[in-house]
Amino acid sequence: MFEWQRECLQLPGVMRGERNLVYSAPTSAGKTLVAEILMLKQVLEKEKKVIFILPFVAVVREKVRHLQKLMCGTEVRVHGFSGNESPLGGFNNTDIAVCTIEKSNSLINRLLEEGTVGQLGLVIVDELHMIGDSHRGYLLELLLTKLLYVCQHSTADDRPVVQVLGMSATLPNLELLADWLGAQLYKTDFRPVPLFEYVKIGRTLYDMTMNKIRDVTDVGGLKGDNEQVFALCLETLLTGHSVLIFCPTKNWCEKLAVNIAEQITALHSSRTHDGESVVIDPQLTSDVLSELKATPVGIDSTLAQTIPSGVAYHHAGLTCDERDIVEAGFRCNVIRVVVA
Repeated sequence: MFEWQRECLQLPGVMRGERNLVYSAPTSAGKTLVAEILMLKQVLEKEKKVIFILPFVAVVREKVRHLQKLMCGTEVRVHGFSGNESPLGGFNNTDIAVCTIEKSNSLINRLLEEGTVGQLGLVIVDELHMIGDSHRGYLLELLLTKLLYVCQHSTADDRPVVQVLGMSATLPNLELLADWLGAQLYKTDFRPVPLFEYVKIGRTLYDMTMNKIRDVTDVGGLKGDNEQVFALCLETLLTGHSVLIFCPTKNWCEKLAVNIAEQITALHSSRTHDGESVVIDPQLTSDVLSELKATPVGIDSTLAQTIPSGVAYHHAGLTCDERDIVEAGFRCNVIRVVVA
């Protein structure tokens, strides 16, 4: 455990569940461990239920797998609530409910209607900054407001005690949110793995103070890389690491994935980059294609085109099975580039 995690958990009233908690730490600093410790305390020690709120369906599915593995060997029931997916028996058959924002709001409404909020011990909100989202943020604010109200205005005899925990790496108004939630506040800049940020303008890379680092050179003989996206990818790929690229639209994801796959194929054909090439295992990529072909919807034509080159796209247009296969391929370094 990192020192900041210990300090955060030792804030007055947090471990006992008497105070809400809002905290901010950089990505990969270990925010989730703090939430999971408080979650285990509620479920195992106090025998209360927990709602874990995440912004996206794909993240919900990944968290469910992680928590089910964590709880393997116990009687704790972990289920996901997202999209059209809900477990048999619903919340009554669940100890830890991992939900999207919309599903969590429905669960809170049901508990309020039935007068059973008392069975809930903890609500965890990952990516708390989503409360400012113009499309979905109001739901998050609404469910938290309802929880705060019922916990503060019920009669003393039946007043539920529900701890609210909110975390994010990008919260600009922490003090305001903590005050609204009546929460303890903790901030840290600790990052176990250094993050290097650069800005590219034209062909030139600058650091975050806008000092010039270097110019990005084109990959000789390859066409269609006017923004030097592939050139930057190639620098990382040739060191044996993988690349994750974010795009603003689904269509952009697919087009860029096709473009990068074509560039890798052209690089292999021409061997123009100092004789080096990106290592792609044809047998392993063939296995990924076979898994995709075996899904109920069959293989997507774009993925069929890009995966032999170790490239895939990932967005909400894929089915859950397709996303799982792409994610597994990326984790195993079979898929070297994912455009999301």
